[in-house]
Amino acid sequence: MKFVCNGMDLSDALSKVMKALPSKKSMPILEGIKLSAFGDTLTLMATDIDFVVIMKIKADIIMEGEVLVPGRTICEYIRKISKENYIEFDSQIENDKLYISHCDSFIYLATMNINEYPTIEEIKFDMQLSIKQKDFKDLVNKTIFATSTEDIRQQLRGCLFSVKKNTVKSVGLDGYRLAICNKQLEEEYPDKDIIVPAKSLSEIAKLLENEDENILISINDKKMMVEFENSKIITSLIAGQYIRYESTIPTNFETEITVDRASLEYSMDKVEVIAKQDKNNYIKMDIKEGKMTIYCNTSVSNIKEVINTFTKGKDVTISLNAKYLTDCIKNSSDEYLSIKISNSNNPIIITPIESEEYLYLILPIRTR
Repeated sequence: MKFVCNGMDLSDALSKVMKALPSKKSMPILEGIKLSAFGDTLTLMATDIDFVVIMKIKADIIMEGEVLVPGRTICEYIRKISKENYIEFDSQIENDKLYISHCDSFIYLATMNINEYPTIEEIKFDMQLSIKQKDFKDLVNKTIFATSTEDIRQQLRGCLFSVKKNTVKSVGLDGYRLAICNKQLEEEYPDKDIIVPAKSLSEIAKLLENEDENILISINDKKMMVEFENSKIITSLIAGQYIRYESTIPTNFETEITVDRASLEYSMDKVEVIAKQDKNNYIKMDIKEGKMTIYCNTSVSNIKEVINTFTKGKDVTISLNAKYLTDCIKNSSDEYLSIKISNSNNPIIITPIESEEYLYLILPIRTR
């Protein structure tokens, strides 16, 4: 194999592909990135078995072929020389090594046994849908923060993606909080529910831009594939049924407030500095007509924040996990939020006031 390519193009592609390299050492062969040079295209691929990233860039292919190279080493080296417009790669000069040269400089990089590397077989999908990049990215970001990282139930380590006609819904929960986000699709599709690992969704979202261009999502019962530009990402899905969460969402409320999101975020940023000093990490929220007062008392510090609100209904005091509330606020995108409360023992609901695009639920903390 022998080819020439642009350093910036290659460095960018490598930085995206390496997202699929295993975070923990397992099989040494999975530490590699596969380079395939055919026609006028260089294809880069990395996988940890459950997650695959494939990127394609233009290259001047002099001799076709494939090679497997240590992933993190080549990523770091190419990043150092990414400003070079002309980088040459040749695996024919010396067996089991890849020759990389630019200007008058060169290195030999030991290659890996490509015959041991997993092959990606053709996958048959049940359905395909199209969605704007920015909508999918927003759908993910508004829900993955509520998924669990420790729960023994694998389903809680992923987001439920539910397609119904021309709407796609993402749901994340961890037993203490719930996040739901809805997006409209341009067409109607068959109903389909899948559970996608939160880790995979996070990496996919990082690779997407906040643009109106559509991505293509292909789904079956075991895999999901996302395609955009010259990229292809495949992730395994989580088996089983998702938790029945609908009955946990209260529908009757005695108190409802409208609050400026930026003001609430500003106050919670300060309060959380104190709250996280204590392992319980909780705050008390006291709501009376026109005011919401947030208290946090720990063994070493006290803080009080007062925020103006528009209030309907009864006065109420409720205790919450400070981080859970902050996460919901930071992942909201509207100027004003509605906070609805049944009583101090029931979950609170946070929604935008002008749409039903997203909903957050937080269980209260029972205190003396």
